[in-house]
Amino acid sequence: MNVSVARSPLRMLGYAALAVPAILLAVDMLVSHRWFPEPDTTSQVVGSTDDGSKGVVDITVRQLSADGQAQRRRDVVLGSALLAGGVAAMGWSLKELIRPTVILRADREGLSVRVDGPGHPPRLFPWDNVVEVRSGLRDDDGTNVSVLSLHFDDPDLVPGNPAGGEADPPWLHLYADEWDMPAHQVAPLLDQLTGRVQPEGGEL
Repeated sequence: MNVSVARSPLRMLGYAALAVPAILLAVDMLVSHRWFPEPDTTSQVVGSTDDGSKGVVDITVRQLSADGQAQRRRDVVLGSALLAGGVAAMGWSLKELIRPTVILRADREGLSVRVDGPGHPPRLFPWDNVVEVRSGLRDDDGTNVSVLSLHFDDPDLVPGNPAGGEADPPWLHLYADEWDMPAHQVAPLLDQLTGRVQPEGGEL
């Protein structure tokens, strides 16, 4: 039996949708100023010219005031951060929609889980080392989050600081709120493959 889990397409669409207003606000702060006010300016005389019948006329330009300069710096910093974050979120969401990253995969070899962060290959846990698989809820900053909990026969197998999860040796709790398959559906499929359930020499 092969089981694979990726991120939920609906959640990725939600992230992409949230990125759109962030990008629009960033462009407005940096360029258009339709919703955010333009930086405060004052008139500055830079010279004069003889206008014939009107005599000497001052040449003035609009320059940023002290408050306007502070506002402009704020707009550049916040706008750049919003733009970078929005573009990054949009790009990541679209990438996950087009080519989803497999977060968890179960096959004959064992259980492969991405717990070492971006850029690192998944970590393989042989079935002989997996004692039990459960689903449940776990508190994450005051919010109950769906988790898939893996019980290992050796506490040292649990990563110290797992990406997308929490270490609680000999348990590893994986946050499953963004998965395309609920944890309560994944758990029984994996639990029957563990060393506790699978008879010695049995087929997976």
